[in-house]
Amino acid sequence: MNKPKLYLNENISWRISRALGGYGYDVISSHEVDMDSKSDERQFEFAVDQKRAVVTNNFRDFATIHKQYLDQKSIHYGIIFTTKYSISVMIKKLRLFIEAVADNDLINQIRWLNEFE
Repeated sequence: MNKPKLYLNENISWRISRALGGYGYDVISSHEVDMDSKSDERQFEFAVDQKRAVVTNNFRDFATIHKQYLDQKSIHYGIIFTTKYSISVMIKKLRLFIEAVADNDLINQIRWLNEFE
């Protein structure tokens, strides 16, 4: 099973990507790649180009982008929606997520981080 690569959009702290990277996971944040303040569409395109799943709490906009990709029969590498948690809780939940879900299982899917306790 290949572990998913993650892209944390600007609503998620870059500190989380640093911590997860310390555990050996392939995670980057919009802050680290100078994508903060880019449009949601551009951030999503970046994640697709990198074959990364997007982690965000921006439900409305990313659900719309997801629908557009499906309507166009385009491929994306997943969207992981989350509510706001402390940094330590986010790290724990994302570690559980990465260990439980294969990258191929995320193609064109939306998942909820809240499922992972």
